[in-house]
Amino acid sequence: MTKPYVWDGVVRLTHWVVAALFLSNYFLTEAGSETHEWVGYFVLAALSVRLTWGIITDSPASLSAFKPSVNKALSHLKEVLATKEDEHIGHNPAGAVMIWVMWLALIATALTGWATQWDMFWGEDAMKAVHEFFANLTMFAVATHIGAVIFMTHWVKRPYVKSMLPQRGREK
Repeated sequence: MTKPYVWDGVVRLTHWVVAALFLSNYFLTEAGSETHEWVGYFVLAALSVRLTWGIITDSPASLSAFKPSVNKALSHLKEVLATKEDEHIGHNPAGAVMIWVMWLALIATALTGWATQWDMFWGEDAMKAVHEFFANLTMFAVATHIGAVIFMTHWVKRPYVKSMLPQRGREK
């Protein structure tokens, strides 16, 4: 078994900040409340930090290191099911597709939430419905992501979650 790649501090921090804030907004805050709005803005800010980091870093966290491809993701999944191996550093092809789906859904959720406050959509249920659709799509992607991490951890016997946890001794 190959030792899992350990993500850098910016990736780990933004991952857990976005996860905690999105889940808090989805399950705990009152839709449309000022708290809900501000949590949404902070999700977008944390995601902006991650995407900016992905542009400037030269590591597996670079956005160019994991371009999404559905064909590559499907081929990768077939290979993993057949071999029980996943030797990618950083995101594998299926993970690349998932992270881009989550990021785009999060951005759409944040922007449609913001748009519900615009005068042109004030009192209109259509934009709220679009916002809710993207929030639910994001939650579906999050649940799929968590399920895939659990499945892959057991299937290939590789501790994927450890790569997103704080590291003692800074070993990579």
